[in-house]
Amino acid sequence: MTPSFRHLARESVDRARAELASGDRARLKFAALELRMAIESVTYERAQSYRDEIPQAEYRTWQPKKVMQLLVDIEPRADKGGIIAYGIEEVPGVAAKEMTSLGAEQVFGLRAIKAHYDALGSYLHMPTLKQLEDVGQPDLAKLHDRCLTIIGLLDGVLSSPVFNINFGSFSSIECMNPDCRKTVRRRIPTGQSALSAACLDCGMDYKLSVDADGQCVWRPVLEEVPCPGPSCEVVFKILPGELKAGRRLVCHACGGRFQIGLALFSDEASAVADPATQVQGTP
Repeated sequence: MTPSFRHLARESVDRARAELASGDRARLKFAALELRMAIESVTYERAQSYRDEIPQAEYRTWQPKKVMQLLVDIEPRADKGGIIAYGIEEVPGVAAKEMTSLGAEQVFGLRAIKAHYDALGSYLHMPTLKQLEDVGQPDLAKLHDRCLTIIGLLDGVLSSPVFNINFGSFSSIECMNPDCRKTVRRRIPTGQSALSAACLDCGMDYKLSVDADGQCVWRPVLEEVPCPGPSCEVVFKILPGELKAGRRLVCHACGGRFQIGLALFSDEASAVADPATQVQGTP
């Protein structure tokens, strides 16, 4: 069961606020640790709204900077806030003159993560000898002020009346890999006409283009295999999933019939040492 990251983030912020209120400077590091966990939680929560677009292997990534960068690669506005509003169009397709707002969203974005997450981590380890020589002991007053700044940002994120806004235009197909056939879905960013996509289940690659009518056209990235027929210049284009031993092909140009198989080649050449490095024996 997936935890409520928003709830966990609130708990971490509350504990960090309590540590700061204790007045014990030695407990500042516990506030820093709780705030790092809160940043992780709000980032993971945002990633959940993009889970159908994230490769399963990426779920092993825990650093919020890498997670948010992945989301921004998928959707450049993923780390930006927004406003949800509605209104009645007097003319279909023309924005309504009067809009009613449902609220604005604040996001702990990539810039904030880069500014604060690693900086907090620097207080959770013993400084190196060089750091102690160059700057001395960590500045706890500076850490206290940074914690207050981060709490302010997180309070804005966690009090947003709307959150995890994620709108987009999508195109999907059934995977062309005969051994897969799962649904492949791709977000279509505004203004882009050439895209790439991959099946999250089998990894098969596709190239997408948007035609003059605004329709998305999917083309699989095929394996190219030259025809082995004498003087034949035809190149077979085969789905990666169909490039298997035993598959038969017929060339439409030379009429040759072929079968895909496994081949084993001699590796003797790599076993011959470079003559310049050989040790000469004594006869």
